[in-house]
Amino acid sequence: MGYFDDDGFLDEYIIKDRSVLKPEYKPKKLEERDEELEEYVKLLRPLLKGWDLDNIFLYGHSGVGKTVATRTLLPDLRGTAEEQDIDVDLLEINCSSANTSYQSTIELINEARNPEYPLTTLDLDKPELSKTGYPAEQVYDELFDDLNEAADNIILVLDEVNTLGSDSELLYQLTRAQTMHKLDAELCIIGISNDFNFRDDLPARVKDTLCETELHFPAYEQSDLISILSRRAEQAFYEGTTETGVIELCAALASRDRGSARQAIRLLRKAAELAENEAVESDDLDCIEEQHVRDAEEIIERKLVTTGIRKLTTHRKYVLLAVTNLAAQGKTPAQTRDIYEYYKTVAQEFGRDPLTRRGAHEHLLEMCDNGILKNVNRDQRGRGRPNKYKLDTPLETVIDALEQEEDGEIDDLDNLREQANRQMTLGE
Repeated sequence: MGYFDDDGFLDEYIIKDRSVLKPEYKPKKLEERDEELEEYVKLLRPLLKGWDLDNIFLYGHSGVGKTVATRTLLPDLRGTAEEQDIDVDLLEINCSSANTSYQSTIELINEARNPEYPLTTLDLDKPELSKTGYPAEQVYDELFDDLNEAADNIILVLDEVNTLGSDSELLYQLTRAQTMHKLDAELCIIGISNDFNFRDDLPARVKDTLCETELHFPAYEQSDLISILSRRAEQAFYEGTTETGVIELCAALASRDRGSARQAIRLLRKAAELAENEAVESDDLDCIEEQHVRDAEEIIERKLVTTGIRKLTTHRKYVLLAVTNLAAQGKTPAQTRDIYEYYKTVAQEFGRDPLTRRGAHEHLLEMCDNGILKNVNRDQRGRGRPNKYKLDTPLETVIDALEQEEDGEIDDLDNLREQANRQMTLGE
């Protein structure tokens, strides 16, 4: 008998429609975002009057609807505009896959020539560019040549634009294109950022030319997440297969963190998969229980952290190791200067020359974006607050992940684990 010959695998247990819980699933209506959609429509409506659009920057944590709202409204705007003989082209990229202005510009060019993102309407008959090997001036000239083949109005979506960091050359080139007679079309930039303070870090020359309007997407409230999950559960699961309290627990865990609908849905899906697998093996289980949610949270957290840490560069691991040591001593949240001093010691112990303090600080910010660390003062609007960092995931999980990292360079964390255990004992 083969591994999949057991008829039990084909029985109906809990999950009826798995697709409803997938990240790419798009509901008919953007859930619990009526106010934000109304404001967004107001910012886009001037195009239908023949007016230029202001640049728009959307701010909010991951999973709160920024990208979905954009992908919902812009095709509708374009269709309505064309009915009024107003030509509009859309172009979308995610800057996190490039991280620099140079690479993002090449990605824009290649997206216009071979579209992959849902919003892009350009499909130019030109060969793609390789990712390296061109002078920067040539890359920008190619971009504007392509944009000049588009409609009279172009809306350019830069998702996760904050991952460009202090490298703002692309934004500067785009905002100066008409003034420098490189672009004939009217260009609207829609920047989507997980960093509420992204604009504060831009050079003055970019701020002066950007002239953007801000739209903030707040974290979902727990009640919003319960509504979203309840609607998904009705479609995804068979009736009566969700124990009372499961939806509420998923919503509570997600709202406690970042208020992310994506996180809440991922948690519910993993819990359902755990319950489904148990149901295949047992005749006694036929529903999702709260324990499945808690088990799912631990599995997801460990997987995300382990994957994220394995992808870190060597010096980023050293910075993380410094924060982890401070956390094990109960000295976090810690300021950048304290982390940097510890990092220098770590780097030297491994026979590496340490980076500058600025370089180490950029690694701290990057790990905040990845959810490994948290800057406890980052979302505070007040000035004069120093950056303070702490682990954004359990200490033991980080230690486990560091022990499993692939290059084997950080392979002896027994002392750190003992130190962490002592600290947790003191905390009790």
